[in-house]
Amino acid sequence: MAELRGDDSREAKSYFLNIKGPELLNKFVGETERHIRLIFQRAREKASDGTPVIVFFDEMDSIFRTRGTGVSSDVETTVVPQLLSEIDGVEGLENVIVIGASNREDMIDPAILRPGRLDVKIKIERPDAESAQDIFSKYLTVDLPVHSEDLAEFGGDRGLTVKAMIEKVVDRMYAEIDDNRFLEVTYANGDKEVMYFKDFNSGAMIQNVVDRAKKNAIKSVLETGQKGLRIQHLLDSIVDEFAENEDLPNTTNPDDWARISGKKGERIVYIRTLVTGKSSSASRAIDTESSLGQYL
Repeated sequence: MAELRGDDSREAKSYFLNIKGPELLNKFVGETERHIRLIFQRAREKASDGTPVIVFFDEMDSIFRTRGTGVSSDVETTVVPQLLSEIDGVEGLENVIVIGASNREDMIDPAILRPGRLDVKIKIERPDAESAQDIFSKYLTVDLPVHSEDLAEFGGDRGLTVKAMIEKVVDRMYAEIDDNRFLEVTYANGDKEVMYFKDFNSGAMIQNVVDRAKKNAIKSVLETGQKGLRIQHLLDSIVDEFAENEDLPNTTNPDDWARISGKKGERIVYIRTLVTGKSSSASRAIDTESSLGQYL
């Protein structure tokens, strides 16, 4: 339950039901549908007195997949209709807001996304350089132990030192240089495009970079006795993070990889890795029979 207080000092209450998609799945026939009914029954009960209720489905694609695809066990043939009947069935949903989250919108049954149901779509883009600085600032704060040499370089000002750390690491991540070249993709119309690691950056990747840098700082203490986080720790962490992702197109299904890359547009038919040191064999063709209109 969430409580909000307005300027008039009156208390407003709202209920938030956080539903994790995979946890709804049950091996027994009819159990998943029963859980969905109970969720909306509870939402209606809470909303009956005028209290706003938010029903949030996380990882929505895991349970409400397109019917008839044969990708999974086809349990969605009964689960999806159950959700639809709850959203716009005979019983109305007064004061109930249904929200779903997914990074694979293409896998959600179209009937759920049509006008009148979950028809308002908000896409969270991958962070640009400015957004990346904001995200880094959440993890790199002035209370972190900073190496004395880096601190001295900026006159002992901890705030300026941390700011410089963030600026340098973001400049390195988003630089369109040869070391950051990742892939060359060929589209169905014959066009080619070079993609950099920045095109696949995310909040999770930024967090990983910071976590790696902190581990590198700990290793430095054990090896040299010098304490504190350094800019070089962050730059080294970027290289390590990129190295872990460079084989991704060749170790997963290329078609699935293209769908989750966050790039919507012309269908990709061929991927070639541009990472330095990779052989020319590091290329994958994508099934050209794949359906059109996919999210890339």
